[in-house]
Amino acid sequence: AFSIMKFQDGAKQSITAMDSVVAFNNQGVYFYEIGDLEEASACFRDAAVRIGSIRERLTANRSASSLSNNYNPIRGWSKPPRTEASEEGHSIIFSRILLLNDFDCPCSENAIPTVPSFSDIDALALVVLYNSAVLNHFHSDSRGEISTSTEAAYQGYEQTFILSKNLPCNIGSSFSFHLKVLEMALFNNMGVLYHNNFARFRDAVQCFKSARKKMNLVEDQLICNDLVTADELQQLSLNILVVPVGTAPVA
Repeated sequence: AFSIMKFQDGAKQSITAMDSVVAFNNQGVYFYEIGDLEEASACFRDAAVRIGSIRERLTANRSASSLSNNYNPIRGWSKPPRTEASEEGHSIIFSRILLLNDFDCPCSENAIPTVPSFSDIDALALVVLYNSAVLNHFHSDSRGEISTSTEAAYQGYEQTFILSKNLPCNIGSSFSFHLKVLEMALFNNMGVLYHNNFARFRDAVQCFKSARKKMNLVEDQLICNDLVTADELQQLSLNILVVPVGTAPVA
C-alpha cells in the first residue's frame, strides 16, 4: 500500500510539473506575440528546466509509463510577433510558434493518475525547443553576422528535427498534422539561416525546396482552418527567389 501511495504521489507531482511546463510555454507565447522577446525567453527557459526535472524524477523513480497516453501536446500556432519587417533581399522566417495543450489526467480523487511517458515528455520538449529556436532566430543579427543567437537557433532547429523523427508512429491525426507544419517551418527557417546568416546558398535552396514540398501537403488545411494566411504562405514560397542567382543549382 505504501508503494502504491508513493507511486501516486510521484505521478501527481509529475502531472503538476507537466502543467507548469504548459503554463510557462503558453505564457512565453503571449509575450512573443506582443513583441516582448526577453520575457518570452525567460518563460521558455523555465519550461525547459521543468522538463529536465520531470525526466530526472521519472528516471530516478522508474515511474514513467511505457504506454502512450494519446496525449496531443499541440493546441495550435501563435500569431506572428510584433516585430520589424524583414530587410529587402532577405528571406523570411516562418514566425509562428506553438501553444501547448494541458496534460490530461483523471479528475476523480480516487482515480490512479495518468503517469506521463517519456514520449509525452519528448513531445513537450519538442515544442519548447522549437519555440526557443525561433526566439533565438529573432535575436540573431539579420545583417549576416554569425552570433551566439544564430548558433543557438541553428542547434535548436537541428535538435527539434531529430526529436520529431524519434516520436512514436502511433500519434493522433491532429498531432501528425501539426508535425507536418513543423517540418515545413524547420526547413524554411534553416533555409533562412543558411541564406541570411551563413551565406550557404546551395543549402538554403535545398531547404526552401523541401519547405515548399511540405507546404503543398498542408497548405489547404492551414488556410481553411485560419491557422495562417494565404499571404504568409505566398511570402514563404518566394524565399527561394531571393537567393543570389548563380550560387545555387537551378530548380
